[in-house]
Amino acid sequence: MTTDYNQGHIAEQYKKAKEQPWRARIETYSLMKRIGDLTGKKVIDIACGEGFFTRKLLQAGAATVVGVDIAERMIELARAQEVAAPLGIEYRVEDARALVPQQAFDLAVSAWLLVYAHDRAELADMCRGLARRLRSGGRFVTFTTNPGLYHFKVPDYGKYGFGVKLADKVAEGAPITWLIQQDGPPLEIENYYIPLSAYESAFRDAGFTSFSVHQPELAPDPQAGDDRTFWADFLDYPPAIVLECVKK
Repeated sequence: MTTDYNQGHIAEQYKKAKEQPWRARIETYSLMKRIGDLTGKKVIDIACGEGFFTRKLLQAGAATVVGVDIAERMIELARAQEVAAPLGIEYRVEDARALVPQQAFDLAVSAWLLVYAHDRAELADMCRGLARRLRSGGRFVTFTTNPGLYHFKVPDYGKYGFGVKLADKVAEGAPITWLIQQDGPPLEIENYYIPLSAYESAFRDAGFTSFSVHQPELAPDPQAGDDRTFWADFLDYPPAIVLECVKK
């Protein structure tokens, strides 16, 4: 069942899940490294959630940042943080699939947007929506679930604070369920399988080029020393990847 972040305390639980060490050591490091220099850039964070990356983008030097999310509760949490610690970020409730009037952002960023496309048609809608938000030559960079989970032996990711559950057979739209460790029952976040080749086709059809796939990387931590062995299962069998493309 599609995860509804407006229900119960799911949004708050998701926000807390950002505290797990892999979010900083791998997710944030990999995404921000691929984004690169933000000086003077006009940026939109799509599926911004409670604003975790939205704030990081502005703090990293972007000139302006807008955060949008389809979940009203997520935007409420993001706006509350903006009130508590103002950075000048605008947050809007907005569907990524919406064909908004053409905008001119230099960069669109997303962590965990494309994973909610149930099929190629919905993915195509998302890609067209992304294209409408970017200027010509603008980039899109996203951290997203790895479709390859259905094509390699999935290790036990429990030591990182989560698990992954797959369907018995791979098929378009098959669920990829993340089980995030919490106090009490795990938080279940349902994603969907679409082959990587379909992602490239959807972006090309929406007017993007230079589609590339990047493996996640581990941020160095002097205090942790050489802990590559601990993170080996995540890095060698990555449950997530970084995608990047450019609007023609």
